[in-house]
Amino acid sequence: MKTIRAVIAEDEPRNVDILKTVLEKHCDNVEVAGTANNVKKAVEVIRETEPDVLFLDIEMPPHKGFEVLEKFPEINFDVIFITAHEEYALQAIKFAALDYLLKPINIEEVKAALKKVKPRSKGQTNELAAILKEYLKDKEQSFSKIVIPSNDGYNVVDLNNIVYCEACDSYTKIHTNENNKVHLISKPLKEYDDLLSDKGFYRVHKSFLVNVNHIRKIIKGIGAAVIMSDGANIPISMRKKDEFFQSLKGVMNI
Repeated sequence: MKTIRAVIAEDEPRNVDILKTVLEKHCDNVEVAGTANNVKKAVEVIRETEPDVLFLDIEMPPHKGFEVLEKFPEINFDVIFITAHEEYALQAIKFAALDYLLKPINIEEVKAALKKVKPRSKGQTNELAAILKEYLKDKEQSFSKIVIPSNDGYNVVDLNNIVYCEACDSYTKIHTNENNKVHLISKPLKEYDDLLSDKGFYRVHKSFLVNVNHIRKIIKGIGAAVIMSDGANIPISMRKKDEFFQSLKGVMNI
C-alpha cells in the first residue's frame, strides 16, 4: 500500500505535535512530510514535498487557512480542515463534501478522514477543493449547488433540481428531477436539514425534507400532505403542520 504523504498547516505548536503523533503512531502508511505555522510557510512546504493530503487549520492569524489554497491554481492533494469550533466557513466545506476535524483531535476521526484520501498522479487535480474555492468567493453564502458523495466519486447537484430528501435509517435518499435520479448518501437527514433549511427546504416530517419550489399541491386537514413535482405524496406531521403552513404564507396561496 502506498504511503500517504501528509503536511500539517497549523499555527499552534501543541496541536501540530498532537496531530503529528496521531498520524505517526496510530495511522498506517502515513508519513508527515512537513509542517507549517503560517500561510507563507505552508505554501513553501507543499511545493517542496508534494503531499497527498494537507491538514489545514481554518484560522491561522493574521490570515485564513483558505488563503493557502488560493496560492495554487490547481490543487492535486486532498484537504482535511481543522477548526476549534463550528464557524461560518464550515458551511462552504460541507456543501463541497470535504472533510474537517474539530479540535481537540480525535484519533478515530483522523483515521476515518484518511480513508477517503486518494493519492493523485502528477497533474490530477482535486476537483472538490476547486469547488470549495468557488464557494468561498460567495460572500453571501448563497450556494446554488451541493456536492453529493457516491460510491465511485461524487455528483454536483443544483439545489433547484432536488425535489425532496428522505430519511432511510442512518442514510438519506436525495430525490431529484434529473431523470428522477435518486442519490443514496451515508449521512443522516439532519445533516441536510441543517445545510438546506435556509435554502428553500422545509422539514415537514421527521423523515422528509422538501424543496418548497417543487410543491405542486397542499392537502390540509387530517392526512395533511404535499404533492411534489414528481408526483410524490409527502406526509406533513401533526407537530409541523401549523408552523409549516404559516411559513408558506406569502410564498404560496394557501
